[in-house]
Amino acid sequence: MQVNLDEAAKSYPNNDLVPITFTEDEAKRLSQPHGDALVVELEIAKHKVMRNLIDGGSSADILFTRAFFQLKLPDKTLKLVKNPLRGFSGNEVMPLGRITLRVVFGTAPCQALVSVNFLVVDSPSVYNTIIGRETLHALHAVASTYHILLKFPTPNGIGVVDGAQTVSREMYELATTAQSQRTEPTSTKRHNPGECLQVGTVDHVDYSVITGAIQLGSLDPRDDFYEQRGSPVEDLEEVQLSPDEPGKTFKIGRLLREPLRAKLIEFLRKHENDFAWTHHDISGIDPIVMVHSLAVDLKARPIKQKRRSFNPERYAAINAEVEKLVEAGSIREV
Repeated sequence: MQVNLDEAAKSYPNNDLVPITFTEDEAKRLSQPHGDALVVELEIAKHKVMRNLIDGGSSADILFTRAFFQLKLPDKTLKLVKNPLRGFSGNEVMPLGRITLRVVFGTAPCQALVSVNFLVVDSPSVYNTIIGRETLHALHAVASTYHILLKFPTPNGIGVVDGAQTVSREMYELATTAQSQRTEPTSTKRHNPGECLQVGTVDHVDYSVITGAIQLGSLDPRDDFYEQRGSPVEDLEEVQLSPDEPGKTFKIGRLLREPLRAKLIEFLRKHENDFAWTHHDISGIDPIVMVHSLAVDLKARPIKQKRRSFNPERYAAINAEVEKLVEAGSIREV
């Protein structure tokens, strides 16, 4: 059952009296401690959209143009906006327009349907939308970034939208390591409609059985940003574990102080045989623990792939690695 919040006050006048609580058990599923944002998946205009930031600090609901085009919404649906958006640093962005879309929060039977007035903004972002205070207040919702949960009252109980901690961390890393933003405005670049899969346009949909929903989260945000390889937060020093075997080394932080530094080195030297230093040290995994299998049709005719060309240095490196694996018994010629 979905609740249209435009009629919620009439059909469910006492929804404010339903207690909304969060427990410590709900936070045990998360990696702690954390400072992650609340990023959720929502149904927007009959599409399944990922990477939606729940931001109680935003006075507006934002739909970024990349998602706007992927939703295949016509430009004529945009209504004129006269006032710019202002950030806390004082910078201004003029929205391309305003559009009202139906957004479903939660899962059946505790769902809520909200008509959200999105401002369409042509600005690079790792998110598809930002859900601000206006919609959160319409939902009577309570967001907990500690639990990475959004809860709201419905006639059938408390609706819950579960955030994705891993997605939140990926988006934060992309945003903070971005060194260059795209120079082409997104409003002039439309994406291939074939990249999207439109869901049915009927008024009432059982979202629990939808399998063909668009996944805007599959759009790689690195199209908009250049990601740098991560680096250690401090300089490292190389420590040799055994004077008889110079190849066995570890790297530890230079800022590590005594006696912790000495204890760590002692611990690593004591357990040096627990690490795989060569391919021969990798004896395999017991099938009781894990088995990797390929779903191959034995009746299918094998097809040899086209040989790829590499430069001589790459060929030498490939051959050396293959010889190591063959010698260790990890692979064999068939």
